[in-house]
Amino acid sequence: MKKEDINNITEDMCRAIQLPPYEAVDVYWVALVKFSLLMPGKSQHKRMIDLIENLSSESIEHIISNPKIDILLGLDPPLETVINSPHEKLYSEKTKLAINQFYQNKETNPKESLLVLGEILKRIRNKRAHGFKTSNGFRDQEILDSSKDILGRICGSVAEALLLKLEVSE
Repeated sequence: MKKEDINNITEDMCRAIQLPPYEAVDVYWVALVKFSLLMPGKSQHKRMIDLIENLSSESIEHIISNPKIDILLGLDPPLETVINSPHEKLYSEKTKLAINQFYQNKETNPKESLLVLGEILKRIRNKRAHGFKTSNGFRDQEILDSSKDILGRICGSVAEALLLKLEVSE
């Protein structure tokens, strides 16, 4: 891992700030994937988890205290209950369970809450990438706007943690 690699990814993140939520969610997700590629390990899923493992308690608290999370997880009707296409598969029970786990662990195990939130964000990003989200649908805008903000915080915290890890190892 080199500082230059982290800075290049951070530049992408800076451009995402100016983008509409529909585009920014994808840019932030790709930034997380690129950060994960800087980590050792065979599977992307494990490397993504390791990114979270490197975050400080303060960073995790900063992320999970974001009011956009309550907006996203408190949607009415709830996430994964509205179908946009006959080809879309809903994960209503899995998402409901994840939302409950997020709030149950928020105070006692914030890292676990963040990992659960990451799975929800991954599903949102995948639905966006597979054409089940639009740039102009009101509900999609609510979902993607909150996701953009949350992913932006996660990316910023990961970048800081990786830079700190790099400094310590030098």
